[in-house]
Amino acid sequence: MTSTNIDFIEIAVSKFKNLNADDRLAVLALLFSKVSEEVPASAISCMPNDGTADLVAEIQKVSHPEQIVALRQLQNQSEGGETAISTDSYTSMDAECKLAFWYHLAQNLGGSVVGLPHDYIPSEPAAEVLDLFETASTEEIMSFMQQVLS
Repeated sequence: MTSTNIDFIEIAVSKFKNLNADDRLAVLALLFSKVSEEVPASAISCMPNDGTADLVAEIQKVSHPEQIVALRQLQNQSEGGETAISTDSYTSMDAECKLAFWYHLAQNLGGSVVGLPHDYIPSEPAAEVLDLFETASTEEIMSFMQQVLS
């Protein structure tokens, strides 16, 4: 990460952490879709056999409304609670595995995993975060995601 703009990332992380869970999920979904074609799955060092595939499969088995509840809880990094999936395996993952989990989850958005509605319009706070990434490199986006998912 030789050219990563640390100040830019710190500002983005700070703004992201102030978003509600739904806005954070939307920002992650939109950023992953922005970089998905440029980042092959093999570039993520924690591969699906490290537990991420099992958790993605758990999420895919429940209804879309239950997926939203579970993803909110995962984004809030809380354990237990009333979800159709266990969050314990997620909370025990390191940052790289969490990045791999969200990456693999994003590969299924709009299919077996609930996606953003086609007419989705980001809230003003979410749009502010997304605007920071208008000219960001893939490297900067991945660095940001590693920080917010840790």
